Amino acid sequence: MTKKYKAKKPVIGYPPGTSKSPLYLESPNLENRHIAWRFGAADLGGKFSCHDFDHNDFKLLWDKLRAFEKMNVAELRNTGSFHPIPTANMAKSAKDRLQQIRLDDVDMLYSFHIEGACRLWCMRHENIFSVLWWDRRHEAYPVEKRHT
Repeated sequence: MTKKYKAKKPVIGYPPGTSKSPLYLESPNLENRHIAWRFGAADLGGKFSCHDFDHNDFKLLWDKLRAFEKMNVAELRNTGSFHPIPTANMAKSAKDRLQQIRLDDVDMLYSFHIEGACRLWCMRHENIFSVLWWDRRHEAYPVEKRHT
């Protein structure tokens, strides 16, 4: 003879909710986030190659990147060491190189003042900067000197 089992009924203290509520009601403020670096997109060929650093360049850049990394985007913007530059306004050699490395669809690059004429060029996604070029002589976006 087989035993008959009673069907189990779950006990629910309250009916489950049917609406969803977002975890973020608005976009997070990216200006308050500390910046971070990525190096996977660095251009290792061409005129502005990140490949030909010497020891002094590396030391200088390392110190600057570490200092920048301690700042959030708003603080960095206030130092004047970082500027968004539309790629349409850049030098022809820079635009040509963007086309060669298939990044000609990028609308904006970011220039970081390192020392004197030296600039580091990056692409930006939120608070993450992907290093692209090392421009020793400020040639990717030449500007006229003031008061000369």
